Amino acid sequence: MAQDTKQKQKDNVKDTAKDVVEEHVNETPVEKETAKPDKVEEPKEEKSEEKVEKSDEVKQELTDFRVGDTVKVFYKIVEGGKTRIQPYEGIVISKKGPGVSKTFTVRRIGADNIAVERIFPLHSPNISKLEVLRRGKVRRAKLYFLRKKKGRAATRLKERV
Repeated sequence: MAQDTKQKQKDNVKDTAKDVVEEHVNETPVEKETAKPDKVEEPKEEKSEEKVEKSDEVKQELTDFRVGDTVKVFYKIVEGGKTRIQPYEGIVISKKGPGVSKTFTVRRIGADNIAVERIFPLHSPNISKLEVLRRGKVRRAKLYFLRKKKGRAATRLKERV
């Protein structure tokens, strides 16, 4: 008996879901016919083109560096209610990922010759500025061999002209 009532409830839910979907499908074409598509669509397309151009400009500003370059990344850090900008200077040892999820790894030699690597998202809103201090001449896409080097040798790369 309890199973029969549960089955009826499931059937009722399915029927009401079908009715809602059918009503929604039936309503949408009517709305499109009454609206004037020419005047509404053109401004939206222009705005989207402007947004694409602006995002391309941002990409060009940040993608002026390559692997092997010594860069200074100015990264926004939020502590409590305050924000501050922390500079992080080092050699770019890799770039990874497609499109918006692209990241780059910066390696620097800290106090007592301890190496620190940090991964930054390329299109992060927290990167306020990126300066290229020195352009390195390298023949590799990934400079992981620098991890094995110590001290001055870990930062020595030929300069690209």
